[in-house]
Amino acid sequence: MTRVFFLYIFFINFFGANAQEEVDTYVPINSKEVKKTFILPVFQRIDSDTIQLGEHDEMICDSYTAMGKSSVYDALHSFNRRRTDYFGGYMNVKVNAGLERIRKKGFQSDIKKLYIQIDPLSLTVYWIAVVGPSVDGKCYACIDSRGSAGGGLSAVNGQIPSMHRGYSSMQPKLLLDFNEDVLQCYEWDGSILPAYLNYINIRQKFYKYDTDCYNESTDSVIASLNFKNTGFDTMNHGQFAKNGTSVKSKVYKVKSGDTLGHIAQRYHTSVSAIKRLNYLKSDNINVGQILKIPL
Repeated sequence: MTRVFFLYIFFINFFGANAQEEVDTYVPINSKEVKKTFILPVFQRIDSDTIQLGEHDEMICDSYTAMGKSSVYDALHSFNRRRTDYFGGYMNVKVNAGLERIRKKGFQSDIKKLYIQIDPLSLTVYWIAVVGPSVDGKCYACIDSRGSAGGGLSAVNGQIPSMHRGYSSMQPKLLLDFNEDVLQCYEWDGSILPAYLNYINIRQKFYKYDTDCYNESTDSVIASLNFKNTGFDTMNHGQFAKNGTSVKSKVYKVKSGDTLGHIAQRYHTSVSAIKRLNYLKSDNINVGQILKIPL
């Protein structure tokens, strides 16, 4: 009986250790080690209807995709715009326009919430900002950010001082330190990968700037810093037409069954005009997506 017991312990130790070791190491294929692949999780967007708003708050929602752009992961973190080709989501422009609308209503403005999600498979960034009257007595007149794709915190922090110098008359306050490891589904040139082996870290620091001496001339200063040559009109939140006049627009939330054709017909405009105003590269739209409709 004692001999059987020791044999049992031997088999448990020998085969159990080998089984554990096989799980923890790389799997050899043709005498080469291959990294374990990662499974792409299901992407679920935040339901904007669940975000609570104050009486005078405004929700600003938008998205952009890096698909088809050069250096796709550099494009993915272009929340504002790239210097090389001006591609980006122009988040700062759109949020700043919302802050200006709050001030036009007679309130000190503030960015109260900022949500960011990245779909790694479609290379799409979705974001939601809530702006409204300030509750701490300060007027947060604008937002700006700097970031990096794969460079980490040091690459981001190196850009922050020069950004702050652009708002020398204002005080910066960190709004969001976005830090997400996005599963790499593509090469940097945009070609799809056969297997998902790595992550790309997207790091972006968002700051809101307050001023103790806000007046109407402050908006002119902000416009010269943030809206210059961007092609956006701060008040109408629309794209400039070729003759320099702004294109007025309304906001529309995509519903189930909607297509760009149906929406264009409903509002007496064209698909190309909607795509141009929203920087859409295809006719694909998603339920819950916020579109600007030219009027």
